[in-house]
Amino acid sequence: MFGDYGMAIHRFRLGWLTVSTALLLTAISMGAPSIAAASGFTSMSAAQIVSTAVKDSAAASSLSVDGTVNQPGSDITLDLLVSASGMSEGTLSINGGSVRVIEIDAVGYFKADTKFWTKYASAAAADLLVGKWVYGPMTSSPFSTFKQFLSPRKVISSFFGNPQGPFTKGGTSTVEGQRVIAITGTGSGVLYVATTGEHFIVRVQATKGSSNGTISFTHYDRPVRPKKPAGGVNLQQLEKPGS
Repeated sequence: MFGDYGMAIHRFRLGWLTVSTALLLTAISMGAPSIAAASGFTSMSAAQIVSTAVKDSAAASSLSVDGTVNQPGSDITLDLLVSASGMSEGTLSINGGSVRVIEIDAVGYFKADTKFWTKYASAAAADLLVGKWVYGPMTSSPFSTFKQFLSPRKVISSFFGNPQGPFTKGGTSTVEGQRVIAITGTGSGVLYVATTGEHFIVRVQATKGSSNGTISFTHYDRPVRPKKPAGGVNLQQLEKPGS
């Protein structure tokens, strides 16, 4: 009974999300100098502020990631709630193709639109699977490719695991209701770090060159409780010979 689904899904082994992550990292590297007043946390060096922010943010129990990056050939939008407990959910859109992703207790679920299935699998997959939940173990492909977006540690590592210095402190301001300090590096954007409490990353903004966009990191340490989708297509069953 799963034969048609099996043939349709066969091409969905392209590692598309890895490519998209590279685009995000390219788009949001930091740059442009300015000056900040020194007081408490802000009196630390720019490199120390970045190091502290990355460490604190990666250690959070949960956070939200929300925003869009535009650059030649790619438009990427993230709207995610991720946690360290294996309970995460959200939507990723790449060049107009959108996929809803949920992780619950090591099982991954996703539901994609027609444009996503057509571009990253096939027209046959789109005809058969559009609007349907597909599920399987998070350790198996393609669910494992989503993991870099579904935990605070992996999200922060993906964006900030290799920050480009040297860094320069900018001014303080308020972003997302949080007092922040701006940090710039050698790229084309600005990193905003909370100056009070846990020194979480609040926003990264690309503003120059061929890339532009903003990604916000908010709602740290709040519970994430996704609901298990009803029904769905078991991807492992689809791929069994003769199914």
